Amino acid sequence: MTYLLFVPILVFGAEPSAAERFSDVRIEKPFDRYLLANPLLMESTGAKVVNLPKKGSLVVSVASTVLNDSSAADRLRAEKVCRVKALAYLVQEKKGVQVFHTEESKDKTVVVNVDGKEHGTSVSEFLEVTRTKVQGIAKDLPVVGRWKSKEGDVFYLAIGGIVNEKGDLVQSGDRK
Repeated sequence: MTYLLFVPILVFGAEPSAAERFSDVRIEKPFDRYLLANPLLMESTGAKVVNLPKKGSLVVSVASTVLNDSSAADRLRAEKVCRVKALAYLVQEKKGVQVFHTEESKDKTVVVNVDGKEHGTSVSEFLEVTRTKVQGIAKDLPVVGRWKSKEGDVFYLAIGGIVNEKGDLVQSGDRK
């Protein structure tokens, strides 16, 4: 006797698609194929290098900023901020980041004598400063994509190109 057993297959942690995570998505070819296939690449900021099957690599740098309102002025601000951040991510990928960290601690005790009784107060100050610095020159790459978070409160911008083994730009967007 043969028994058929039907077992439902449950998929846990299925990754939401780009359409479910983002709105107003406009990405040029061939970058759309790589970014839309992996929404995490669209969500996480920074420079990414994808080795292509043929010689060369696809380079894309994604930056984001919070939108304050839906005005044209804020959209222009977001474009400028993201462009600078995306270029900085390219330099960071190539040159690395310098991190500066300083700590300063001061302790002070004040003793006051009032009517023959001493009262003491101890004051501590602690200052911690961490700075990061990225410095270098990056080849300017064209904007290849723009999108917003599903809620529309975060703007994303991607710059990119296809580079040969020497790092020279051979293609950007639909232009060849």
